[in-house]
Formats: sequence, structure tokens, C-alpha cells
Amino acid sequence: MRRKHPRSISLDILNRVAETDRHPDDLLSDSFKRYQHLTALDRAFLTELTYGVLRWRGFLDWVIRHFSNIPFEKVESEILNTLRLGLYQIFFLTKTPASAAVNESVELAKKARGKAGAGFVNAVLRSALREKETIPYPDKWQDPALHTAVIQSHPLWLVQRWIEEFGAEETLKLCMANNRIPVLTLRTNTLKIGREDLIEKLKEKGLNPSPTSFSDEGVLLKDGPPTSSLPFLKEGLFAIQDEASQLITLILDPQPGEKILDACAAPGGKTTHIAQKMKNLGEIFAFDLRQEKLKQIEEGCKRLGIKMVKTKIGDALNSLPVPGEIKFDRVLADVPCSGFGTLRRNPDLKWRRKKEDIERLSRLQCSILKNLSGYVREGGLLVYSTCTLFHEENEDVVERFLSEHRTFRLDSFVEVLPEKCHLFIRKGYFKTFPPADELDGFFAAGLRKTF
Repeated sequence: MRRKHPRSISLDILNRVAETDRHPDDLLSDSFKRYQHLTALDRAFLTELTYGVLRWRGFLDWVIRHFSNIPFEKVESEILNTLRLGLYQIFFLTKTPASAAVNESVELAKKARGKAGAGFVNAVLRSALREKETIPYPDKWQDPALHTAVIQSHPLWLVQRWIEEFGAEETLKLCMANNRIPVLTLRTNTLKIGREDLIEKLKEKGLNPSPTSFSDEGVLLKDGPPTSSLPFLKEGLFAIQDEASQLITLILDPQPGEKILDACAAPGGKTTHIAQKMKNLGEIFAFDLRQEKLKQIEEGCKRLGIKMVKTKIGDALNSLPVPGEIKFDRVLADVPCSGFGTLRRNPDLKWRRKKEDIERLSRLQCSILKNLSGYVREGGLLVYSTCTLFHEENEDVVERFLSEHRTFRLDSFVEVLPEKCHLFIRKGYFKTFPPADELDGFFAAGLRKTF
């Protein structure tokens, strides 16, 4: 395999993010495996470039629009990503020499589009470098939504919606929180090791772990290596899962020996956490739409030593292939959603999702919840959860469901959540808000079947 510079690899990844629905983390992991010559510093630089461009794309595009003599919409996508790479280094990476950022970007453009592409990239980057202190930005007082959208690099429609829901000040805080690089969060595999012992083992490897504040199994790992290089990952001593996501399993409150349905299970973080809480005793039926997604769950179970999960292809919108018409003690409806509570970890989502997706997803969620309610035994619990902040996908879905299904009532979390987590209980729902809680934005509702 020929040697490639991190800038060139990052450009490849950014092009593929735009062309496919693959997660940047997966593409980065593939690159680490493919380009064995990359040092630890190279991998860190590659990750910084890729996520930095995705995080700050809106801001970078404002700068491109200001300096480009070609209409923005007519700039080819590969040249656009080349410009974003160069500008990100100029504006955000103070330790990277500006000359290197410009020259390497020009070389990338030359390989892609010859002298014309190189000349265009050179002109834009050098103009930005020369005039970066005089770029006009939207006025904060005249147009606060546009100002926040540009300066904090979020789509304008998204900022406008959040201002309607949360107000301008909270929206600004939310966008700022989304742009902060999150600490990697692990979930201790308590089937194999306790949290304190895991922390000690990670410290012995020279890492900087600390316990999470709300999950009793969570570990924060500051300045760690790429996830593919984490010690003890292959041994199954932990899984990678945000702290707010870990708390969803506490709301489900699965017990050893029960029958659990996880209807939208991939990639399996909550599935395996449920199994841990059940001490590997009982049955979990994990469904998803495609075999490759189920394979992720199966691989995770094997690594973590979990043997009680039965994976099956199934569509949560339709009848599921459940043996013997089983009714379940607990059903988790961790539904497909817009994901806007996880933008600090998934900055590409804010550019993929559109305003019209919210209504479409809300209809889908209502249909899934209605279908899954039929699998809950009398007295059983149906937990609805998302990782988004829009009421259309959260409260509105639950309230519509309750109005149409009188055999269910909203269940309380007070007894199953530790007291330190009660601050997340808001009007009967579980809600985390990134700028206030330093967690991903999650929502959950417990729905008890009464008869």
C-alpha cells in the first residue's frame, strides 16, 4: 500500500461521507487499517481534520462564499472539500503552518482537477489568509439566527427551529456544546469486571480514565487513542456508549430471567447493556432490518461474553417473527430518529438531515410505537426512546400514543433511576440537554400496560 498523507486520506473520507451514509468513525477505522504507515500523531491529525471540517463546515462555507469568484453552488464537491480542509487548518489549527495548509491543499486540488483547480484553491486560500480578520459576518443583533448559524456552524433552518423551541440564548449554548469535542465514554462490562478495576487497568496502560457522574458503569477516557487501538476492547472488558444512552437501560429496568424485546437493536449498545443488567439470565430478542446490522450485535455479544441474545431480521413497523406469540415483560422501542441530540459526536448529521425529515420520522415513530405495544404483556413496560431534541419526535409521539391506547399509562422513573439522575425527569419524561448536562441529548418515556 502506497503511503498517503493524512490530508489526502481526510479528503477521501470527506468525499465518501458526502457520497454515502457511512459514519465518519467507520471510515476512519478503515483508513487506520488500510494505511499501516500512519503514526499515532498521523491518526490524531487525520481524525482532527475530518471531524473538524464536518463540525465547522457551515462557517468554512461562509468564508468560501466570501472569497470565491465562482458561485458556491457551482464549485465541485471535491474542490469544495479541499478548500474546507485548507481553511479549517488556517482558522482552527494554530500549530499547523499556514503555508503548509495552503501548499498541501493546492497539491490535492492539482491531483484532482489539474492547474485550473489548483489555481482556484490557491486564490481562495491565500485571500482568506490575507484578509481573515476583515471577513464580514452576520450581525448578532440584526439577525441572531443567521449569526449563530454561521459563527457556530449549524444549518440555518435548525437554528431557527431551536430558537422557536428554546430561545436564542439556549440555542447559542446548544450549538456551542455541539461543537465541543466530547470525551470518549465507555460502559464497563460488569459480566467480566467492576468499574474500579477497569479504571485501574486503563491507568496501568498510561491512560486517563475517570468515573462518570450519573451511570455507575460509565468511564470517561480523556485524550485516549483511536477506538480501534483501545486496550481491553477486544477482551470485552467494556463497550463504547455515551452516558445518557446508558441511563436508558436503567429506565427499562430489566430483571434476570425476564423476556425482553429490543425492536430496533443495532448497533447493540443497549441490547448488550440490558443483558448485563440481567446477569446473562433470561431471553432478549433483538431485531433489526438487515443481516449486516444483526452481525454487529452478534459480534458485540461474543466480545462481551453474552449468550442470551437471539438476533432476528424483523421490521418494527410490521409483525415480528416472535416464536409462539410471546408477550414480553419489557419492550424497548429505541426508534430511528433525527439524532440531533448527538451532534457533538456525529457532526455530519446536521448536514445530512433536512427540515422535512422531522415530520417524516415522527410519523414513522408513531407507527413503530403502535405496532410494538402489541408485544407487551399485561403489567409489562414499553420504553420509548430517542436521541433527538425535537418535541415532534418525543413528547408529541408519546402523547398521541397515550390518547389512542387507553390500556397504557405514563410510568414513573423515580424508583428505578438513582436520585442523582432525578434532575433529568422533566414533566414525567426523561430528558437530557447537552449544554446543561454535558451529555448527549436523549429522551425516554416509560409506558405501562395496565390491562
